[in-house]
Formats: sequence, structure tokens, C-alpha cells
Amino acid sequence: MTITQSSQAPLVVIGGATGNQGGSVLRYLQESDKEYRIRALTRDNTKPKAKALADLGAEVISIDLKPENKDKIEQAYAGADVVFAVTNFWEHVDKNREINEGKAMIDAGVAANVKLFIFSSLPSFEHASNGTIRNVHHFEGKARIEEYGRSKASSTFQFVAVQAGFYDSNMIGQQLVRKEPDGTWVYKTPISADQLVPSIDIDEYGLWVRAAIEHKEVRDDGRAVPVDAEDISLRDMVTAISKATGTPIKIIDNMPYDEFVKTFPEGTPPHIIEDLGVDMWNSLTELGYFCGVDTKWPHKYLAHKPSTFAEWLKKADLSEYTK
Repeated sequence: MTITQSSQAPLVVIGGATGNQGGSVLRYLQESDKEYRIRALTRDNTKPKAKALADLGAEVISIDLKPENKDKIEQAYAGADVVFAVTNFWEHVDKNREINEGKAMIDAGVAANVKLFIFSSLPSFEHASNGTIRNVHHFEGKARIEEYGRSKASSTFQFVAVQAGFYDSNMIGQQLVRKEPDGTWVYKTPISADQLVPSIDIDEYGLWVRAAIEHKEVRDDGRAVPVDAEDISLRDMVTAISKATGTPIKIIDNMPYDEFVKTFPEGTPPHIIEDLGVDMWNSLTELGYFCGVDTKWPHKYLAHKPSTFAEWLKKADLSEYTK
């Protein structure tokens, strides 16, 4: 169904509309049999992706969602029935800045009388470990924003957290599996490669957000909505890529942490090494990505069955592995 301009349809404001998560939310609402008005927020509404959204019928607004632009954020949220908000830790790798940005969005949502506020969150390993795992900064910032959002919830401001799982796309772009100088491909990890992770095709993230918008049972549940298509081991992911491309990939797991952190690029900030080099992996082994909660309960509300990792592989660009 096309995006409507009818004032009778709910107005959904989508932050990061040209990005992975926001773009997925917009696509899945566009595919719904229900009608929606869409207001797409982006930093630059002159870029091709933004113009493409306008061509679909979305109202595209150029805005930088920073705390100092709080009044503009409130204006962008004005009249919204639903807001989807997302923050980007990796843009600046500053947890406190991310928290302040998220709080500003929530405050603007309350001030604009938004009925349903959906935030892209992540679990708190610090909370789940009783404070022993403190350095997964790219999770903790979002978890703190989620806590703040829940504290602001009321009969007129409903807050729902949707927590993204492990992106299948982490396995491309030489993020985890890397080509060595001698041309061989290697996956290195300081934990067992048999560790399970909740894999998701990021293009399908909007399935879960749409479920929260369209199903009262989801948004009223009270739990965070975990985005988990399939639990699969890191080893099985690497093996599947190797089989699909015909490229041998060596797996080196259970590396000592002092050796593993040496694989990080020179100049990596110390707090990122603490995060991605040590505590993220400790969290997976000691707690699990979603800290032991039931991750499949939202599945019956999804518009279609989410893709498995094998299904994602069939449509992914794996050309880097054959060059």
C-alpha cells in the first residue's frame, strides 16, 4: 500500500529514515495493509535517498537530532501518533553524548504529546551482571535511554523498546572475518566459535517495529521487544559463508584477550577496546546476547517469518570473499 496523505491515517515520525533501521521501519509500514502518513527525519533532505522517500509520499524533514535542537525535534514530532527514534553510538563513540541525545528525543516526544514512542534499544549487561560487566558502551548508552523512557511513560505517553539482535551483515565488510596480508581469510575470536548469537537481517528490523505499532499485545506487553530471527553459532555463520563462496576461512577461537586486542587497528580508543575487545565477548559467554530472556515471543505478531542466516546469504553481496 502506498503512503497516504489522508489526515485520518496515523502519523508516524521515523528518525534515521535513510539509515538501516529507520529505512526498514518505513518499508514495512509502506507494505502494510493499513494506511499511514509518514514523516521521515534525516539530516539532509537533498540527498538521493531522502528524495526517494519524498517520491513515495513521505514528508521529509531535514533535522539534526541533537539536544541543542530540542525545540526543532519537538516541532518535528508535532501531531505524531507514533515516533520511532534511534541513536548512533558509532557516529561519535561517546556513550554520554548518546544518552543525552536519546533523552532529548524522549523529552520532545512527551512535550509533543506523542501517543506511542518506540526506541531502538539494547540490553544492559551491566544490570544483568549486577555491575561486573560495565564496558559494553554501545549497549549501555541505549539501555540507559530505555530506562529514561520507561520512567517517562504514562497513560498518554506509551514507551516501547525494540532491541536489535546481531546483524548478519557483521559477517561482511571485513568487520569480523578479515583478509590477511597473505590473502587468507580468518575469523578470530576470544571466545568459543560455538557461541550462539541472535542473528537478524537488518533489512527486516522493521518487522518487529511494525508489530509493536499494529498489535496492542506487543506494545502493552511491558517487556522490551527482542529482534531475533534465529539463534546460530558464530562457527556455523563462518562455515556457511565459506561454503557459499568456495573460499576457505580459518577459525581461530578462544584467543587470549591480550592477543585478541592486538588485532584492533592502531589508534582504536581504549574504551572501544574495552568494549569490543573484552566485555562484549564476556557478556555473550556469561549472559547471552539477550541475557536469557525469551526472544521468540513477538514472532506470532510479525507480518511474515523472518529470514534465517542461510536465507540472508542468498541475497547478500559476498563478492569480497572471491576477489
